[in-house]
Amino acid sequence: MSDEIPERRQIVRSTVLTGFLTAALMVLGLAFWVWSAPDVVDASPVGTLNALNPFLALVLEMLTMAGVFVFLTVTVVNLRLYMTQIRSGWTEIILLLIAVFIMTFMMFESGVAFVTLLLSLAFVVYLYLLQE
Repeated sequence: MSDEIPERRQIVRSTVLTGFLTAALMVLGLAFWVWSAPDVVDASPVGTLNALNPFLALVLEMLTMAGVFVFLTVTVVNLRLYMTQIRSGWTEIILLLIAVFIMTFMMFESGVAFVTLLLSLAFVVYLYLLQE
């Protein structure tokens, strides 16, 4: 990664875009959570997905929450860079990883949470490799 700090205008634009994508994916994740409730699952889109393939809804839940982690991480890194002109450390990224894992574990079943954790760790490894 370069040591140059991008223009503030670029940071703001990136932060707004990733913040919007984080919010959109979080709303989609909450919708999946609500639609998975036992009393509405038969009449919801999750019920339709389960009728097609029982793993399709699970895969969409995993990808949605992994997307939340990716965009939330980029948003936090950009916000810290914008506010302090200092790049974020690993502490923020690990705390976000733990927070998204706990949210996913509480919203969905444990399998979804652990696969989301695995996908999120893959993104953290990508960020680590990007440093060198």
